[in-house]
Amino acid sequence: MTNHARTAPGHTAVIDGERSLSYGELLAAAGALSQTLKETCGGRPVAVRLRRGADLVTALLAVAATGVPFLAVDPEAPAEHTRSALTGAGVRALVTEGPVPAELAGFATVPPDSGSGPGPASGRDTGPVAAASASASASASASASASASASASASASASASASGDTVPAGYLVRTSGSTGAPKLVEVSGSALERHARTMGEVYGLEPRDRVLQFANPAFDVVVEEVFPTLAAGATVVAAPHPVPAPSELTDFLAHHGVTVLNLPTPYWREWVAELDCGGRRVPDTVRLLVIGSDMGDGDTARRWRGHSEARLVNAYGASETTVTCAVWEDTREEEPAGALPVGRPLPGVEAFVLAEDGSEVTAPGTGELYIGGWCLAEGYLGDAERTGAAFVPHPSDPSLRLYRTRDRARREADGVITVLGRIDGEVNIRGHRVNPSEVSAALLRLDGVTAAHTLVRRDGRGEVRLTAYAVTATRQDGPALRERLGGLLPGHLLPAEVVVLDVLPVTANGKVDETLLPPPREVPPTPADAPAASAEVSALQTAEGLAGHLAGLWSAELDRAVGVDDNVFDLGAHSLMLAGVRRRLSADLGREVPSIALFTHTTPRALARFLHEGEAAADPHVSRPTAPNRLRARRASGGTR
Repeated sequence: MTNHARTAPGHTAVIDGERSLSYGELLAAAGALSQTLKETCGGRPVAVRLRRGADLVTALLAVAATGVPFLAVDPEAPAEHTRSALTGAGVRALVTEGPVPAELAGFATVPPDSGSGPGPASGRDTGPVAAASASASASASASASASASASASASASASASASGDTVPAGYLVRTSGSTGAPKLVEVSGSALERHARTMGEVYGLEPRDRVLQFANPAFDVVVEEVFPTLAAGATVVAAPHPVPAPSELTDFLAHHGVTVLNLPTPYWREWVAELDCGGRRVPDTVRLLVIGSDMGDGDTARRWRGHSEARLVNAYGASETTVTCAVWEDTREEEPAGALPVGRPLPGVEAFVLAEDGSEVTAPGTGELYIGGWCLAEGYLGDAERTGAAFVPHPSDPSLRLYRTRDRARREADGVITVLGRIDGEVNIRGHRVNPSEVSAALLRLDGVTAAHTLVRRDGRGEVRLTAYAVTATRQDGPALRERLGGLLPGHLLPAEVVVLDVLPVTANGKVDETLLPPPREVPPTPADAPAASAEVSALQTAEGLAGHLAGLWSAELDRAVGVDDNVFDLGAHSLMLAGVRRRLSADLGREVPSIALFTHTTPRALARFLHEGEAAADPHVSRPTAPNRLRARRASGGTR
């Protein structure tokens, strides 16, 4: 990256809304921040608590130049959840903006613009058409920034790092564990450096590319979005906060000329569903789509082909294998069916499918997937026991290690691997690996909870849901416990429902008998809750009728009864569910419903009133719902959703 700053200092490195940083400016800002961190961190890991954007990229580079590992955390996560991670990592300094919660007051806070870096707006992105001329006109001032960056980066050891004399110190990433205590994966600087080079080669990154930075900063996919991009001299395009809804993504990509994007598989499915509904075609600028963090499916891949000529790559990996260790590319020569393969390991990486006795399975065959090679993490910080259990001796060379993924996989005769599911109790929820025991451990930290157990269920659409069960010493209800749990756990770990029991049923050997746990309690719907699909279409022209229809849509989405006054977020709704409901509602009403409306009006009745009255009052050109085209078609065909 330093070399790119020297040879093309005016080339855009980061686009963050209306703000942009050139390579020269980015290096200068990172060098200045690195100097401050050296004086503050005491040689310990540095935490970065920032949203997506130029400041996040600057901070990650600054910590790398400081010579200590970085730990990126979600600024929206509960403060106690963040504090436990920082304490477990031995963090002293925290790069963050604004005031911090009381739980984080014991850490030295450093603003991202510390030092002599550029001000809050050094440039503006006006889209790909103006990018070349903007870069050229900025080159003179950028050259001055590059000159300043040389001394800044030298003092920050960035030049030595780029020239190969040293490598960055790597990073830490928190993963879900069974005890509730933070499980911190330690990735070395050499693995980070090789990952950046390898993924740049696999994805064919070039300086002309604009790569979307979509992942939550606490999710290690951010490493794959940022470091290979900058190593290739390309441009990082930060997604806004919150990320665009699937219905809005296409316009965002077109506006910024994005060429490469890496999306969680569940989000990709929703985006393809939006495209299927007649949305805009994927911009021709997009040449590569990477999906991952969950199992892909052949049906969505086939539908994707009709919307874009871009390469489709299914990436597989874990935090313990430096983000990505295997890839599969859709060559469009075959019709994919079932789960998409994860393909073959990256250059320098090994993949073994082993039987229970440790012998290699003869292909085609099924067993547990083990990964070896340069991509392996050092282990779990300060936890030799867990490290020894997860990183085992190589079958042919005991001096080497393999990572035991706990994924069940099938290897075909041609070497292609398909992951079939988990062997242990962990699951993927919206791209995050989740151990249900962590939810139970958090419940037990709440006053009055004496026993807890968390169960994984799949709804009618196959989506993973967590249901937590609690026994309490005093009378408490499930919704109140779930609300308190929200102060300890991030959204992907929050169960859809907490059910309070008098006692947890157990088997003869004392383990919780999951077969006897009751299903989530359903609330009988009120008469107004009946879906409009079973009523007259004209009912949608009244606020009350529309509220009932919305309750029906949410009942189907959440796989449980929803009343017109229920807050859908309290019942387990999340952004991808909102995207699905918004898409169906827009089709039913025959017009686009803004995504922000579903985030703002969180009960069916409130949203119906807004759509029926508030939206029209705010804009006289917005008409009230008319007889919806899709419901008419559904009536004519006699079908239901």
